[in-house]
Amino acid sequence: MAIHPVEFRYGTPEMRVIWEAENKLQKMLDVEAALAQAEGELGIIPAEAASEIVRKASTEFVTLERVNEIERDTKHDIASLVKALAEQCEGDAGEYVHFGATSNDIVDTSNSLLLRDSISVLRDKLTRVLEVLLALADENRDRVCIGRTHGQHALPTTYGMKFAIWADEIHRQLERLDACSERLCVGMMTGAVGTTAALGEEGLEVHERVSEILGLRPVLISNQVVQRDNHAEFIMVLANIATTLDKIALEIRNLQRTEIMEVGEKFDP
Repeated sequence: MAIHPVEFRYGTPEMRVIWEAENKLQKMLDVEAALAQAEGELGIIPAEAASEIVRKASTEFVTLERVNEIERDTKHDIASLVKALAEQCEGDAGEYVHFGATSNDIVDTSNSLLLRDSISVLRDKLTRVLEVLLALADENRDRVCIGRTHGQHALPTTYGMKFAIWADEIHRQLERLDACSERLCVGMMTGAVGTTAALGEEGLEVHERVSEILGLRPVLISNQVVQRDNHAEFIMVLANIATTLDKIALEIRNLQRTEIMEVGEKFDP
């Protein structure tokens, strides 16, 4: 059986909630709702239809079970989502679901919402690590220890300096995460090849308004998809963060070796 890092031992409750199937479905419905709202405001679709779509764009009405049932026939995730939402809408509102959009408008924009939530969790945890390291740096500013180069004794240093170096690195990782997030978490509603042709003169307004409703920055330019260099950058930032955490953990592990015993786990008597 395959083991997924989020679902198995190393996942966290916060991340599991974000990436569970029902929440992913809700985020896609949120994008469909934002599209309908924007088109209703601009007079592209009837206001009543827009309101009905927004009201029904919820997993309360559009269930994961129904979407999966439809997908067994359509073999297409977004087509199944659109049909499941449309059949819940009263009157002729269902005819206007997904109007002028392409599948990846929904997929990429909803992924941006999921990634934004995930980055928020990561940022909170890294900020907590930074706070702990800064406190330890201050508390141990005069605690002298031996400094090592290539594992060999060199000159004296302090534990305060060791913690401060780690804190500075975590701070840089937070800066990288923020810069990456700005480019990664974008909204896209530009149609099949990115020209907004299906929505005519109001296309760019719809694109910008959908992003505004969702609290995202509209992507500057795209084709069918948000360009993947943004996602590659995010993976590199995550790897960089993991490297920092591994370095800290490995140093602590080495310093508590029996033959070194400079640090140890605290046990209450």
